[in-house]
Amino acid sequence: MALVAPRPAAASPGSPSAGPNIDWTLSAARITANCAAAIARTKAGVDAIARIAPSRRTFATVVRPLEDVTSDLNDDLVAETTLVQVSPNRAVRDASEACQNDVNDLYAAITARPDLYAAVSSAASGATAQTVADRKLSELWVTQLRRAGAALSQADRTRFVALNQQLNTLQAQFAENLANDKTTVVINKGQTAGLPADFLATLAPAADGGGLVVPVNESTAPRFMESAADPSARKAYYLAYNNRGVPRNEEVLRAAIAARDEAAHLIGYPTWADYVLADRMAANPARVRSFLDDLDAKLLPRAADDLAALAALKARTTHERAASIDPWDVAYYDNLLRKTKYAVDADRVREYFPVDHVVASVLDIYAKMLGVTFARRDPANVWSQDVTQWSISDTASGRYIGDFYLDLFPRDGKYSHVASFPLLPNRRLASGALRPPLDAIIGNWPAPAPGKPALLSHDEVVTFFHEFGHDMATMLATAPYETLSAGFRWDFIEAPSQMLENWVWDPAILRHISANVATGAPLPDEIIKKMIAARYVDDAYFTTRQILYADVDLDYHTAGATVDLSGTWARVASAVSPLGSYPGTHPEASFGHIMGGYDAGYYGYLWSKVYAQDMFTAFRQGGLEDPATGSRYRTDILEPARELEPDQEVANFLGRPMSPVAFYRELGIDVKAAAAQ
Repeated sequence: MALVAPRPAAASPGSPSAGPNIDWTLSAARITANCAAAIARTKAGVDAIARIAPSRRTFATVVRPLEDVTSDLNDDLVAETTLVQVSPNRAVRDASEACQNDVNDLYAAITARPDLYAAVSSAASGATAQTVADRKLSELWVTQLRRAGAALSQADRTRFVALNQQLNTLQAQFAENLANDKTTVVINKGQTAGLPADFLATLAPAADGGGLVVPVNESTAPRFMESAADPSARKAYYLAYNNRGVPRNEEVLRAAIAARDEAAHLIGYPTWADYVLADRMAANPARVRSFLDDLDAKLLPRAADDLAALAALKARTTHERAASIDPWDVAYYDNLLRKTKYAVDADRVREYFPVDHVVASVLDIYAKMLGVTFARRDPANVWSQDVTQWSISDTASGRYIGDFYLDLFPRDGKYSHVASFPLLPNRRLASGALRPPLDAIIGNWPAPAPGKPALLSHDEVVTFFHEFGHDMATMLATAPYETLSAGFRWDFIEAPSQMLENWVWDPAILRHISANVATGAPLPDEIIKKMIAARYVDDAYFTTRQILYADVDLDYHTAGATVDLSGTWARVASAVSPLGSYPGTHPEASFGHIMGGYDAGYYGYLWSKVYAQDMFTAFRQGGLEDPATGSRYRTDILEPARELEPDQEVANFLGRPMSPVAFYRELGIDVKAAAAQ
């Protein structure tokens, strides 16, 4: 047996492929051995690059070899570093997490090397990069090394690397704590009122036989909070859900904030947010704060009206003359409002979205729009029996492009959210052969009732359409280097997928992706009309909640080394949203985004949506399934990835610079006033 898992096979244009050759059955011991060997090879490769004589430093002798040696590390350890998210085996997950931490520590050490920084800077300044991709790659490596502390004094550099390594460990601990969280609530028979029968069928009986055990996690939260008629049951679930990870993750987050603050000062920035945003489209915290404050000021009155309408509905339902909305009421009465005023019953709608039909029809839409063909692999090379594997090829040429996985249902210890993981970004090897891309969508859809097909809410369908947009961004990038094909600038990265969410509100698309679980009939036009009419119900309130998360994130990362986590959350919540935080809850302990790459960056969801809604205007004009518009989108946005800056890509696609008008119009904000700002 080889010490290292075989590298994914390269594919030449037009050649068939059996798919990536990755061993997902690695033992914990094999992961540890493979990881150590790959890290040793990488260190040796980087040492050789750093020793290149100054007179010989060029793109071909320094930058490209550095890209290759670090990409080899990613490619060789794709299973070893991914299994922490998906393996059913705790020992394998632990070994994978340790490997991921070791790889992150290695990157922190490599990118802080002054000799490597000198070599790359010299090569980049020598005008030996011949192509747009080569020049962009040189620029990004110089920036990455400088921001990693390579230009610091030895003492500061040593400390900066140690802080980065500490942060890698803390971030992994935070995610692990959530993935292994076993929080439950027990409900009695009387508290089951309103909960759908298929949901109740998935619950285990309590140990004393006196109730049912409800797992408190991302897959059960929407259904429970929208449907449970008993307010005490909703409150118990709400409190449990917003105290996941307490107290361990609060301690982890405090340590991370302190480490980030110290690191920012070492590198020459006043706060971690200043450091992060210096390399983003937004540029600085003041610009982000202005964007969020302006948006919140426009939405807050309407958000208050949203809650007032829910309170009035609660008063009519409970016969309380002065009813008010508690945090655990919002989802329930929002759902009830849709059922009553708009006649949209989420559970009835769910009957039209069986998983198998949704997946097949979503892939069909993307195939037509982007000019690609999907084929399910059987047998599949997977880490769990409930995972499916798919190949993708270019429809016009038949050229094999790559593979992706769909891992959509909960398992113990699995990644606790829903996300697309770019396991192997597109890459052209030094030999000239293409190494195909590989992606995985990992999620936690509600498990089906025994003997029944899994059914999705419309929100879950929207999320899948969104995440599959990320998947296609990974698969269809054609930039020749992993560093360039692994996405976009961080505050644009959500824009393509946010744009694609609009598809799942189009009547023709809704008919296409729906099929009643009993009859196979698509959603009736009458239900579709009602769903669309209810699309923006309580949207102002829910947008202020997004502003809350973004503001909390900024406050945590601009306040210094010591932050009052719960106090900051409460203060911001009372200022930017009409419903403050509830005493005794600690939502920051499960705010995974700011420990998973969105630190000082959560604002990006709203920032990128400005671009998303403007890009959508092209499809609105050309047609949502129009292959010509889809081809331009593939060519102008997805294929270049980081080879070009987002503003240039959007301008190429639209034929003009980005405009915020479509974004404000969607939120019901006066377009002329917004455009004038």
